[in-house]
Amino acid sequence: MLNLDRNKKYLLACSYGPDSMALFFLLLKDNYDFDVAIVNYNLRQESTAEVNGLKVFCDKHHKPLFVLEVKETISRNVEAKCREIRYKFFSDLYKKNHYEAVLVAHNEDDHLETYLLQKKRKNLPLFYGINDKTSVKGVPILRPLLHYKKRDLQKLCDDNKVPYAIDSTNLEITFERNKIRHNIIAKMNDEDRAKLLEQIDIENTILFNMLDNLKTIDQNVDNILKLNDIEFCYFLNTKLQEIGCFKPITYKQSLEVRKILESKKANIILNINKDFYLEKAYGKLLFKLSKNLDGFVYIMDKPSIIDCEYFYADFTGDTKKRNVAFDSYPITIRNAKPSDTYKIKNYTVKVNRLFIDWKMPLSLRKRWPVIVDKNGKVIYIPRFRKDFIPENTTNFYVKECFTFQ
Repeated sequence: MLNLDRNKKYLLACSYGPDSMALFFLLLKDNYDFDVAIVNYNLRQESTAEVNGLKVFCDKHHKPLFVLEVKETISRNVEAKCREIRYKFFSDLYKKNHYEAVLVAHNEDDHLETYLLQKKRKNLPLFYGINDKTSVKGVPILRPLLHYKKRDLQKLCDDNKVPYAIDSTNLEITFERNKIRHNIIAKMNDEDRAKLLEQIDIENTILFNMLDNLKTIDQNVDNILKLNDIEFCYFLNTKLQEIGCFKPITYKQSLEVRKILESKKANIILNINKDFYLEKAYGKLLFKLSKNLDGFVYIMDKPSIIDCEYFYADFTGDTKKRNVAFDSYPITIRNAKPSDTYKIKNYTVKVNRLFIDWKMPLSLRKRWPVIVDKNGKVIYIPRFRKDFIPENTTNFYVKECFTFQ
């Protein structure tokens, strides 16, 4: 029993292997509404024949099939690259056709293998084994076969004359997962499997309790550093997931981050990888997806509106509070430069000095806008305030992490 909603439509991620074809059969048998998608990575000679076999089966049962033919040559980080390609494909289809979720045919054997692989690699996962419900790139992923054994799914196909193909790479013992599959899982009896499943459930319960406790920790650096090393690593990864980064930080990397956070420097940017960075900013730890740090320049020839990724400016009304007069035009709104100065009342101050006084995070300084008049003079800088929330009448504010004036 798949326990899905018959009033919803799903997308079946199919590989033409026995597991996904068994799921195909069960969906047909129970009259679920679904389409099918397959990715041909062109990494094996038989892959095109498998796609053609699936096309025949879909045509027979009047099911739409979406095929992605990968043209690029994948030679490095093959598993990670293929995963990235297929979930981008599924995400595009999900958004275009408004499916309830994507269905993936992972089974009980996959669940056990993943757990043992996590233990062997000494991973610190956010879930032990495979979760029946997850989200990738904002797409709900459901795995309705986790209570089925692999051998039973293959038998289901054989008994019902459902076609499938066995991926030859699954038979190669050179891969660590395949070693676990053939040397450990395949030799387990039902009692051994039940004990291992119970062990996974216990470890997940302990893990979930810890993760719940970590939700009470704010982003105050002093409080974060009170966590033990394992808790610290989990804290980083849960926060990264919250901002949409699903590539986890390793335990080793987390120890390096802890060492840097323990330094007395008040303002530090930690570039973990190309996807995200961490920032220690005056006692707070900020988690940010990487953005373009290059300079920007926007020119406003006359009172008008600019709504870009960095700021919002509506100068069609009263702009006296922004020091913008009619004879200021054309004005330029650009990121601040180290050489910029700004006149406040009767004295001139360097913009960088203002940023330090305002306790502005380093990353914001690279993208903070200033308004320059037609003579090249900085006439306005929006003040950095964490607690500022714009109102309908606010005509100029910065878009970044929080919303500032």
